[in-house]
Amino acid sequence: METPMKRREFNRILSLAAAGSLLAPELIHAETSENKADVLKGFIVSDAHFGWDFRVQPLPEEQQEAMKRILSRFPDLDLFIDTGDAHHGDYPNNKDPQKSREDWIDIIQGGCDSTPFYYVLGNHEMLSNRDADPEMRCNIMGSTTCRPYYSFDVKGIHFISFPELIRAINITEEEWAWLELDLAINRDKTSILLSHNNILGTTSGNEPGYRGLMESDRMLRVFKDNPNVIAWMHGHNHNFQIVNQQNMLFVSNGRIGGFDPSFGKYGIGGIYFEISTKELTVRCYSAEKQCFLDTLDPSLTQTLKRRTTFNPEDSYAYSYGVGGAVNGTRIPAYHHHVGEDEKTELFLTGCDHAIINDDPEMTKYVERRLRHAWDKILLAAKVDNGNAGYEYLDPGIRLKANENGSATVTLPSYNNGKFTYFRCPPGRQYKVSVVMDVSRRRGQRVCLRLHVHDLQGRSVCICESEQIDLKKGRQNLERLVEVPEIGDSETIYNDPESDNLVNISVEVAFTGMKRDMDIFSITMQQQNDSQNTIDAGVVIDGKPYRTNGALQKGEITQIPVDGLPNSRSVNEIVAAGNRRLTYVIRHSSLQWQVRNATAKYGDHCIEIEKMRNTLSDRMEIIITPLGKYPDPYLHRIRKAEQITFYPFNAKDKTLTVEIGKVHPGAEMELASNQSPKSVAGIDAWEYANNLITLKLDRPKTIKLNY
Repeated sequence: METPMKRREFNRILSLAAAGSLLAPELIHAETSENKADVLKGFIVSDAHFGWDFRVQPLPEEQQEAMKRILSRFPDLDLFIDTGDAHHGDYPNNKDPQKSREDWIDIIQGGCDSTPFYYVLGNHEMLSNRDADPEMRCNIMGSTTCRPYYSFDVKGIHFISFPELIRAINITEEEWAWLELDLAINRDKTSILLSHNNILGTTSGNEPGYRGLMESDRMLRVFKDNPNVIAWMHGHNHNFQIVNQQNMLFVSNGRIGGFDPSFGKYGIGGIYFEISTKELTVRCYSAEKQCFLDTLDPSLTQTLKRRTTFNPEDSYAYSYGVGGAVNGTRIPAYHHHVGEDEKTELFLTGCDHAIINDDPEMTKYVERRLRHAWDKILLAAKVDNGNAGYEYLDPGIRLKANENGSATVTLPSYNNGKFTYFRCPPGRQYKVSVVMDVSRRRGQRVCLRLHVHDLQGRSVCICESEQIDLKKGRQNLERLVEVPEIGDSETIYNDPESDNLVNISVEVAFTGMKRDMDIFSITMQQQNDSQNTIDAGVVIDGKPYRTNGALQKGEITQIPVDGLPNSRSVNEIVAAGNRRLTYVIRHSSLQWQVRNATAKYGDHCIEIEKMRNTLSDRMEIIITPLGKYPDPYLHRIRKAEQITFYPFNAKDKTLTVEIGKVHPGAEMELASNQSPKSVAGIDAWEYANNLITLKLDRPKTIKLNY
């Protein structure tokens, strides 16, 4: 671990080297394929860890400088990606709990200039104890439409965000179901998966319980079944590494923050990659040393010779949805991509069982060595049995006799008392089942509870069965638990405009725990009449898109969706039978990405509506063209809302922006490769470095003439 003195000395050495020998190897690689126009060019950073101790963490100013160097070195990127651990926590002694998030938003998410940006959340921000629902906050930070798993297409290449959820190393069953459908409908496209964790047996990193996916073998089988997948690119390990295995590349994306496992050998930077019709090339790059790292280690540049579906003429697309979604659930979708000729499609497939919760037989278990003891991690559940604890039975658990006489098992596992899953609707009956073995009958009792929380972590209600006396021996307890409609709290279920969602978690609560007790499974499901999905569909903003009859798992139905989407949609699940389905919604022919605010395409204009991301004081909205766009365009607007942007009109050579609401300090930047002849609607403006900058003091309409 570096000390501050060592790091200052290292930076001094770097500054001397930059003028001399360290730049020389860079010249050797100056003429590479990155200079060609017929490739997709991307850059990935990871593990910014804003808010960590500066003894192991670069200063924000250093990370900002690294971003500037990356954008200067690679000025024509097609996309910029961050693979998680955006923040570590809060800065020491900082009273502002959002400062670390704000720095990431301003420096990383906002620092990639006019390049489209995509974010894959990491374990630190997912497990943050600052938020009742950290998943939603991560979605806000990264301008993610629906769930943290999603996909997007750039120049014929399909990229998939596939993070761990609930705990580090854990992929939830809803993710697996959604991935299976997404890969099936994109089987004809070259695909790259982006995640935060590594896969065991590929890149290094095998700390039990913390590094390496729990079900790495399952992921490797997915790759074998989908040979169009050519790379898994991840963060978490902070090291630069490329492994060619299974005819694909496994890439550890280095670090732009966090601790340094190389002790100064590589510095902070990230991964540059390019894809042509014939190959994928990945190069590790140090923004600190300003060189490709193959000058220090030849293995840190590798090329995979594979035919790809790269096509510079293919349009951008964005896809999202939910795996194993439950009947009646309302799911908001916040739209950050728009296109005048946008096309929307819905893809549906069924589920083969009714169980909502992950790992009902408790097979996902691991132990992690901490400073003080071994941490037992039951990934899909949390056990609270006082000092008595539990034993893992592989599978299942044994609750140890407890002097206090009480114990609880809660699904899903939760962080500091804050529940995120499961997204389920109120006003339904849920069946809770527990299979257990009681060694001796002596006053043991159990109560089956459903805890209903809203997005702020507030308890809406607790619904429970009666106290059940346990008999000796193996038994299967089942109870129907009614969750009432929610009338007192404002949620998406009594107000479709509300962003307040509902989570339901299961608690199995024991009393009289004077003897050990074995638990073999816990399940939660909506009351159902079949193990198959029947009459499945999604109601999008009140309009139903449905199938009739049984829909088997793996059987895919494709339905076109009418019209252009609103800036925010509400998708409601409808499914009989087992009451579950998996869906993907794909928007294609996209032209613009709008970060930090929702948007829709109007009458030849982009209507930028609700400011979604208020975590940064800058209140900055970033508009980025998807693809080369030589005409002037509105690029950034700060501290203003209710914006309508009319893109450049080639016929009359004008660009118009209407601003309906401004806050003190509001300003606007327009990207333009030439100065306009005039700017109507404002007195003062500046043009420098291909940017037109205007200060805003009140709502107004501004027209640029060329």
